[in-house]
Amino acid sequence: MLNNYYSVTIPAQNTLKNLVVKSKNDQIHFIDGINEISSIGKIKKLNYNCHYIILLPAASLFYHSAPLKEKNPYRISEDNILSKFAEVKENFEEEYYYDYLEIVSDQTKAREIKFFAADKKLLDNLTRNMDKYKNNYLISALPVAIFNTTNKVVSANNYLLYYKINNSYTILTAVDKKLDLLQASILENDLETEIDKTQKYYLNNKNINLKVLEGNSNLLHLEEFMELEDDDFVFLTAMLWSIDKCQ
Repeated sequence: MLNNYYSVTIPAQNTLKNLVVKSKNDQIHFIDGINEISSIGKIKKLNYNCHYIILLPAASLFYHSAPLKEKNPYRISEDNILSKFAEVKENFEEEYYYDYLEIVSDQTKAREIKFFAADKKLLDNLTRNMDKYKNNYLISALPVAIFNTTNKVVSANNYLLYYKINNSYTILTAVDKKLDLLQASILENDLETEIDKTQKYYLNNKNINLKVLEGNSNLLHLEEFMELEDDDFVFLTAMLWSIDKCQ
């Protein structure tokens, strides 16, 4: 089996944090740790067998949740999606790139669309050196990557997950193991208050207890054989999710 190389980049304030790993025979090896870079470009020494992944943190995203009602429950209309966006953002189609998750509750069968959109200027600037390698790179929302990975390792159906990135905290919540809420750029002094507020909301309004999880490498039970740097959970989950999607 050939080596597969993956370059994962996450915007961090005024810089870009980058992690390159090699995957072979179900083993993952770091290549030169986590580094700060000035721009995203092709890693020449890895040449054609490297996949590039860009994950946008919550603070860089426009997030919106909207109920979905359609005559045909098996088809999502593009016009319906765009109209939901237009309710809260003017000219978003011209100014934003977007993606979405469809959420269907196991209990109520209610359908929702979770929107994640990024400013076109931001993405165009990040990928300006990658345009001719479009088949080699993938862009997604970091919260979705973390949520996707967490669901694979957490048995609880309802939970609140918080993690630190760019010197502030992001909170994700899951109900029926489906992404339900996103808060970003929470200061450390406000974190406990925000967690308590969120727990009380779900308990009072939906009669749901949320298990509280701290985002770090212990959650994935990797601490005994892998030493990581700051924001380790963010980078590790992004890496694992990316490899899972690209294999």
